[in-house]
Amino acid sequence: MLLGILAASMTYQIGLKPPGGLWQDNNNGHSAGNPVLHDIIKRRYDVFFYSNSTSFMASIVVIVLLLPWTMTHKRKPPLWLMHMAILLDMLSLLVAYAAGSTRKWETSRNVMFIIIPVLLYIAIYAVASVLVLKEGRSCWT
Repeated sequence: MLLGILAASMTYQIGLKPPGGLWQDNNNGHSAGNPVLHDIIKRRYDVFFYSNSTSFMASIVVIVLLLPWTMTHKRKPPLWLMHMAILLDMLSLLVAYAAGSTRKWETSRNVMFIIIPVLLYIAIYAVASVLVLKEGRSCWT
């Protein structure tokens, strides 16, 4: 729940103040309040905007899935669904960070390479969890 709230708060704040800032005046054909990155590198802004929005919505899904369970303690949400939403949330945050952090593609590419070890770790964890569950043991003991 805490992770979902933190990610939702962070993505909401970043949406209000996007990377590169906002235009402050109406000079040179720019409208005040519009994102600077949108006018300079539209493709990068689009990647940032859509991945940040996806992360925000995935965070809200995690919060909504956990809310009934924390209120009633009767019905647990499907764990795989929460894991997928959290994975989508974190990967979208990483893409939004890579798209909005620098103006050079080479630097963003290096940040995107972080995805490879993260996905590898998740795959190893998932395979290990399935193998442990097939043996009938708990993952937490």
